[in-house]
Amino acid sequence: MRLFPYSEKERLQTLFVVMVAFALLGPTFGIPVTPNFKLTLFRVTFFVLLGLLLFQWAFRHRLDIVHMNRIRSHLGFFGFWLAYSIVSLTWAMDPGMGIRYTIFLFMMVTLCLTFPFFIRSEESLWRISRAVFWTFFVIVVYGVFESVTHIHLPSSRYWGQNVASITSVFTNQNDLATAITLLLPFLGIALYGLRGSLRLKGLVYLTIVFALYCLLVTGSRGNTFFALPLMIIVWFMTLPFTVPREKLVNWRNWLKGAGVVISIAVIVGFMYMLLFNGATRYKLATSFGIFLDIQGTTWNVDEWNGQLEAGAGTQGMSIIIRWYLLMYGLRFLRESHFMGVGAGNVEAHMEAYRELLDNKVNIHNWWAEVLVNFGVIVFALYVIFYAVLLWRLWKLARLKTSPQVSPLVRWGAHSSMLALIGYLFGGMVPSTAIHFTPMWIVYGIALAVVVVGELQKARRKGTVGGPAMFPDH
Repeated sequence: MRLFPYSEKERLQTLFVVMVAFALLGPTFGIPVTPNFKLTLFRVTFFVLLGLLLFQWAFRHRLDIVHMNRIRSHLGFFGFWLAYSIVSLTWAMDPGMGIRYTIFLFMMVTLCLTFPFFIRSEESLWRISRAVFWTFFVIVVYGVFESVTHIHLPSSRYWGQNVASITSVFTNQNDLATAITLLLPFLGIALYGLRGSLRLKGLVYLTIVFALYCLLVTGSRGNTFFALPLMIIVWFMTLPFTVPREKLVNWRNWLKGAGVVISIAVIVGFMYMLLFNGATRYKLATSFGIFLDIQGTTWNVDEWNGQLEAGAGTQGMSIIIRWYLLMYGLRFLRESHFMGVGAGNVEAHMEAYRELLDNKVNIHNWWAEVLVNFGVIVFALYVIFYAVLLWRLWKLARLKTSPQVSPLVRWGAHSSMLALIGYLFGGMVPSTAIHFTPMWIVYGIALAVVVVGELQKARRKGTVGGPAMFPDH
């Protein structure tokens, strides 16, 4: 009789699902060890899972990665990126910060690649989708609760303060907002792209309502007025190519869709007006003043007088600070001969200007973070492979090019594509994204969908996959 009722493979799959849930919950479940290090349950499960996989490979020779051949070019890029990060330590101003950053990069790349490693079928895709959904549901439900009670978690920057801002399980509101825009496409497309019971559809609907309310309460201009509208525009443009024509021309479907959208907008609007009395309404109202703020800055930091003044458009200093963080970052890049300042060393170079920039040293832009830390070579490759991934997802989402894939895979491909497109703006919101797990998780899901979808196309060539159903358990 076995001690555990599951096979070793099933136990590893379960540990993977648990790790992903803890990755989304971030620093909420953790114990501070030092002022700069917290032992989180994500880190514990990550290294336990990694150790078990290495044990299988070293002693049992049972690490099957043949199916990942479909994304071998992405694997090669990640390997090159990690190698470059290690080599860059030789010219980094602060090698200690570089080592720490490289460890984060290794962990996040590994987290990302566990998705295509473990997700090899529709069943495993459903399993991880359920885990991500329920974890996200908990995140937004607590966000609603937090907005009403002002009870913040210990991981929040507002812990112990009676303020209206919400962060849920994250440290600040911008991280929460970016996580929401990354995961919203999966919920929105599930409402019409997947078949399921009314109860499950209602749960998805409720989660969308809570998520949009939380997004508004965060006051994140980049996510609310740039990332989200971009995703909606791209979704509307791609809709005719991803939905069967007989469903698209049915006017009843359009009426149902309009009813759902209008009802969500009305409910979220009422919640925002009745439950929340914070100052983010004015902040959101000044979103398009961002461009006026930028007009009042300079491209050359040597011409800047070093005085921070409220922007003419937003009447705040956030955009001004972010602009000069970016300009100083580009100066550091030029001084490094475009090779990058070294892994994680943007902050080390920015320390000299901390007082000028309101004690901010993070560059607050994921794209600039990659560019300035690692130089134009890594950045160019990152952008190229990002674009290639979007193209491969689009081919799987499109009915004409991939009639063989199941609606489940099509849902995953379309949702991942929209999420990554929205992140073009969303990535400019968090202070740093090297350990921002929602982004790496969505990237990993996208790679897994490519693997499963292209395997389906190879196996089912000439046939059409059957309908996907919401899981009943």
